[in-house]
Amino acid sequence: MSYTFDIGDDTIWGPANSVARIFLGTVRTLSEEYRIPSGVGDDLMGMVEIDPAAFPAFVQRVLTERAQSLHMYKSMMLDGILPILIAMADRGKLGLSARTPEEGAYLEEVRARKLPMLAPSD
Repeated sequence: MSYTFDIGDDTIWGPANSVARIFLGTVRTLSEEYRIPSGVGDDLMGMVEIDPAAFPAFVQRVLTERAQSLHMYKSMMLDGILPILIAMADRGKLGLSARTPEEGAYLEEVRARKLPMLAPSD
C-alpha cells in the first residue's frame, strides 16, 4: 500500500504509508511553526491533494528558513524534508525559484540529486 499525492489528475508522489505519515506530520508541524498554509490537503484514505496555489509559497518559506538558518540542528531537520518538498514542487511544475544566492545554491544542490519521486504510474 502507498499514498498518492496529487495535483489535479496528476500524481506527483507515491510514497509508502509510513513515509507518507512522517511527511504529513512534518509538514503539519512546519505549517504551524511558520504560520503559513502548507497547501497539502487532508489524508483521504491514502490520497492527498496538493493545492498548486498554496504549496509553492509553503515550500518557498521552508527554503528561506533553511537558507537563513545558522542553527545546526534546525538545518539538519529541514534538510530531511526540504529536498522532498522541492522535488514535489518541481514534479508538479509549480515554478519554484531562488530569491537569494543561498537559496539558489540549495536548490541547485537538491536538483542535482534528481530524487526519484515514484508514483503508481511510474
